[in-house]
Amino acid sequence: MFISTETEQIPLPQNHVKESSTPSPMGSNPDSLNGLSPVSELPDSLPLSTVFCDVNVVPEQEKSELEQSIKNLEGEIAQLRLKQRSLDEKRRETLNKIVDIKGTIRVFCRVRPFLWTDRRRIQEPVSSELDRVVVRSSGSRKEFGFDKVFHQAANQEDIFGEVEPILRSALDGHNVCIFAYGQTGTGKTYTMDGTAVQPGIVPRALEELFHQVSLGNSSSFTFSMSMLEVYMGNLRDLLASKPASRANETVARCNLNIQTDPKGSVEIEGLTEVEIPDLAKARWWYTKGRRVRTTSWTNVNEASSRSHCLTRIIISRHGDAPEARPKVSKLWMVDLGGSERLLKTGATGQTLDEGRAINLSLSALGDVIAALRRKRGHVPYRNSKLTQILKDSLGDGSKVLMLVHISPSQEDVGETICSLSFAKRARAVESSRELPEDLKKQKEERISELEENTREAEEECQKITCQIKKAEFLLSENKKLYSTSYEIPDENEEKSTESPKEDVKDHVIETPKITQKAMKQSTHRPLPRFMTSTVASRERQSAAEREIVKRARSLRSEARSSVQFSGSQSLSFSDPRFRAFLRHSRKNSRFKDTNAPATESPRCNGSALKTISLPRSKMVTSSDPNLRVTLSRHRRRMSDFV
Repeated sequence: MFISTETEQIPLPQNHVKESSTPSPMGSNPDSLNGLSPVSELPDSLPLSTVFCDVNVVPEQEKSELEQSIKNLEGEIAQLRLKQRSLDEKRRETLNKIVDIKGTIRVFCRVRPFLWTDRRRIQEPVSSELDRVVVRSSGSRKEFGFDKVFHQAANQEDIFGEVEPILRSALDGHNVCIFAYGQTGTGKTYTMDGTAVQPGIVPRALEELFHQVSLGNSSSFTFSMSMLEVYMGNLRDLLASKPASRANETVARCNLNIQTDPKGSVEIEGLTEVEIPDLAKARWWYTKGRRVRTTSWTNVNEASSRSHCLTRIIISRHGDAPEARPKVSKLWMVDLGGSERLLKTGATGQTLDEGRAINLSLSALGDVIAALRRKRGHVPYRNSKLTQILKDSLGDGSKVLMLVHISPSQEDVGETICSLSFAKRARAVESSRELPEDLKKQKEERISELEENTREAEEECQKITCQIKKAEFLLSENKKLYSTSYEIPDENEEKSTESPKEDVKDHVIETPKITQKAMKQSTHRPLPRFMTSTVASRERQSAAEREIVKRARSLRSEARSSVQFSGSQSLSFSDPRFRAFLRHSRKNSRFKDTNAPATESPRCNGSALKTISLPRSKMVTSSDPNLRVTLSRHRRRMSDFV
């Protein structure tokens, strides 16, 4: 190998740069980040430059270019985040306008399909259109208007399609309340809970919330869940842990108080609130709360809900500034108890009291919604525990959606008219005061225009989010390259890299071998002084006793077996069984080394012979008059004799 002492000059290509050092306008090329040309626009082969650079200058140039690239990427990410926040704000404003035009209190109607018991009924008293329901009974015709009517063929996806925009309002910081109202057996619980194949509003709402968070908007969200029921005027916690004794179960679940802070926010003291970091955990808690809800059999429904079940999702929205307080909103999803006629249900006793309590709270809820729709000065929230809980989610700035369920059967016409009258009262709009057709058309066109703007803003937000992810990936890669190439390692790391052999040597020295460990272990556990033999006793050992030790070693090395006896016994040379055992052994040992470590020792345990392995460091010694075997493992502790 020849080594040149002169300064070496090497040619470098001009375009050998990680990122462009001069940022270009972001809008110059939509397919590039930081003004860089895409890979497809680069030439196939880079021309060699005629300029020669000093090899010592190249690292400094690469370092400065890498630093400039990191700064450019950081600035570009900041600009993209500003644009993302402005688009998100535009989307929220447009969505809020749509909800306001449609109405902050919206009332839908869902017609239950015919059951197999209703098929024999030829006459259909209920007919529905796009936004109205007509009921014919006893020669009379009554018409009720709604914001939207779902026919018998409507499925769960159709229902949730109208609920989804109001969920976006909950993520934007508005309090939202969704509840199902109707006669017992009209499908309220099916609409809210659904089945495993056709999930209802609550499972779909939970899935939609986590889906919106996963899109990576400008804000981060955290969710928590609570579930309770209003049963005969009392509040019961459905997520409370089960107490140790059954006698305290009712007290633990019903010890809830409604509190209102000076700002008007309602809090329920003692209510269990659990964090739901993912969709699986949210579904688990929701299933747990549903199982303990109060239901009972009636003439109308085999599993009639005897209470109002309320599911609350608290949404905490965190901005980019860590010191800023999160914006909190509430999402209430309520499955109301069924409105029923006592004569038809045939309820008696406790079931009768439950039905009365349900009807009273439903009447109070209708009064509150009607007062809010008419914008009255006084709203009777305190007439019911149900309306007290929902006070901050029904008032100003909140979004309310009520789903009224009716039956198409002839025998349920009376209850159907009562439910539709309740909805009409909640809407607070008379039939004669409905909007003209031209105003309705203008309203629909305005809503369509705003919905189109919302979709465009959402698509643009998604593009910006993808660009931010790409820029963040490039930034992380450049930072890794910079840290591995130019950052000065720590002194400890330098020492470890400079003297690896010394570290290995020290490591080998510090880690003793197995034999050394055994020797240290044996030295750390010496025998008591009164148990060790003296010099005089060791000198009195006869040649016959040494011969016995040799024969025992020969037996151990050849037969690989031993005779065992308990630690509390001693082995005597005068034992005839031991003499007979030695008499049949070989006279000469195959191993003449007396210093070899003993692996096993002959022991006698009564009349049986057992095998056991002993430490190699243990020796078989003898003293007058008996042969002693020192085995630390089978020696009794002194505490055993106390």
